Amino acid sequence: MVLLAKPDETLIDHTENALKVFKSIKETYPQVPEICEVPDFWEHLFYAIFFHDFGKAAEGFQNVLISDAKWDYRHEILSAGFVSGLEYENKLFNDAIAMAIITHHKDVLLLRDKYQTYPRRLGEKRYNQKLQELDSNILELSEIQSRIPSLSREYLGIELKNFQIIDSIEKLRDSYKEVVLPYYNQFEDNELTALHGRYGVFLKGFLTACDHLASGSKYEILNGIQDMKAIYDFPEMRKTQKIASETIGDAFLIAPTGSGKTEASLFWSNSNQNNNRSKRTFYLLPYTASINAMYKRLQRDFKDPDLVGIQHGKALYYLYKAFAEDEDYIESKKKAKDIKNLTNKIYRPYKILTPHQILKAFFGVKGFEQRLAEMSNGLFIIDEIHAYDAHTTALILETFKILKTNYNANFLIMSATLPTFLKELFKKELKITNEIALNESELKEFTRHKVKVLEKDIFENFDLIRQQLANNKKVLVVCNTVFQAQNIYSILSEGVDKSRLLHGRFMLRDREEIEKELQDLDLLVGTQAIEVSLDIDYDVLFSEPAPIDALIQRFGRVNRKGWEDKVLKHVYVFEEGSEKDKFVYKNQEIISKTLELLRDTDVLEESRIQKFVDEIYSNGYQGSDLDDFDKVMRIFPSFLKNIVPFINNKRNEEDFYSLYQSVEIVPLQFKLEYLEEIENKRYFEAMKYIVTISLGQYQKLKRGEQIEKDSDMLFANVEYDKRLGLLL
Repeated sequence: MVLLAKPDETLIDHTENALKVFKSIKETYPQVPEICEVPDFWEHLFYAIFFHDFGKAAEGFQNVLISDAKWDYRHEILSAGFVSGLEYENKLFNDAIAMAIITHHKDVLLLRDKYQTYPRRLGEKRYNQKLQELDSNILELSEIQSRIPSLSREYLGIELKNFQIIDSIEKLRDSYKEVVLPYYNQFEDNELTALHGRYGVFLKGFLTACDHLASGSKYEILNGIQDMKAIYDFPEMRKTQKIASETIGDAFLIAPTGSGKTEASLFWSNSNQNNNRSKRTFYLLPYTASINAMYKRLQRDFKDPDLVGIQHGKALYYLYKAFAEDEDYIESKKKAKDIKNLTNKIYRPYKILTPHQILKAFFGVKGFEQRLAEMSNGLFIIDEIHAYDAHTTALILETFKILKTNYNANFLIMSATLPTFLKELFKKELKITNEIALNESELKEFTRHKVKVLEKDIFENFDLIRQQLANNKKVLVVCNTVFQAQNIYSILSEGVDKSRLLHGRFMLRDREEIEKELQDLDLLVGTQAIEVSLDIDYDVLFSEPAPIDALIQRFGRVNRKGWEDKVLKHVYVFEEGSEKDKFVYKNQEIISKTLELLRDTDVLEESRIQKFVDEIYSNGYQGSDLDDFDKVMRIFPSFLKNIVPFINNKRNEEDFYSLYQSVEIVPLQFKLEYLEEIENKRYFEAMKYIVTISLGQYQKLKRGEQIEKDSDMLFANVEYDKRLGLLL
């Protein structure tokens, strides 16, 4: 009888395909045995992959593959028993291989809940019954085991002989009883072994990757760009780009907006690669709009879409929409899912993502072992580090410390405006010694703006804004709250043909349309959503008061390349904002200091910006920001002790998702359209009606009885306008 692993694939074929991926991963991550302090790690992983599907030889499982039969059991529990034939003096190694096999689909907690073999009598009886189902195929499994020497020679590079062929079910161990139960008890008693650490992470992570990639017919993971300088073949590199291309190890890169930081960071990643260009590069950005833009840009630049992946909360929808214009729903959905599934695996060498996607691994969210394994020896580029609140910054710093200390990662931390106190924090904790920056005279060359603080608020200055529009200037207006931006846009857009409003409270459908038009507008009114990494260029800015670093980002959306033509353009800051600003920027003293410095400024020389930032943030985090930062630094290390491989704790996952402090709703007026898409199983089309609001806004609506639930979605009885967004 030919044993199957899948309806269309034999057991031996799937095993070999998984071993092909294994060989590729072994070449990509040569440092892993040293990191996990297990010299024979690859040998152990080979055995885990070789045996991982042996339990599928059970008669009941084979029937499932060739008919509509059901088989209420886990093949992994039977597969792990074949580790009994391995001849390791150190029992930990046998246990580790068995543990990786038995949990490669379901974690320890689920096994304890539904598939215990001990001490429950019923579980033990069921295990023995399922074990009997292997008996009729044990000879075929013996034949497959006889291929260990040849397959290990081909895929591992050495011929393995330290095993005995299991030719009788009586020789199979009960791996749940002998391995899973003790592992969980050790965890509960805080008696942790190497298996509870990196050794277990890599075994589980890489086994999962090999199995999933082989199932997806991908037998080799991709390497990075061989020569980044050939991709960005500049006649002459800028200074920061040249230094970055020669910098080995962790570094800061401080340079003005529009000065080529992205290319510089990629040159840095190239200079810190290994010989076969297999280190994975993670490019972190704060907002989905900037991630989407960077994803498109790198796909275009690298000329190979498979090299670059995208990860954020709405990535699947974004990928779907990329196909939806040319394909039908079924085909678009399939292509989007295929791309996202591969990105979630250890396959693509470049990923554009939010820091939350990195944090997932440290909160034990399902699949975290594979994420951590992938990040080993990784190159992390984090752009706009100043954009995060104190709580998130502390989490980023703590996770970076672990990635550097335990997983050999390297970091390039970038910003146009990085307060020295923040730089010193990262410098101290991550032991960063390299800094790439321009000197004072070089920075002056990048001067692009004349700044003026206008008396009173935006309403008192409408005439000036309208005058700029009448003079055919491309005008950017930035408000601190959505409510204010909606009001201002309603007034200023009258009579302006090409105008748009941009903030975070649009449905996905409308947000896409807005982002497509950003380059060709006469008037753009927005909120902080325009601050970071949007490649837009306007002639003049009018901004409500904000901290200096936020303002500098807003200024960067005006006259982006003005330094090339030695042109200065105006950026105006209003003296007063709205009443609601205090909820956005709690430390109003920072804003007062910012305005005080800018009042005495005419031409905003780039060389003065860092001095301004440091003067305003001379005391570092203050008040609630300092409390938030210190709390994370104090508590997070002890929290991490509850994150161990093979166990997915739901409470830890809930802690992770609580970080978002946001809720997805659908405006009630689109309820019928949304539910119709759900009923027709067009889930991605249904997503276009979703709006994200803050947890506080949701709770306020709930108290006002403006929220109802249907089909697992929340509907808000709040007016929505295509031009203005959600009108809270």
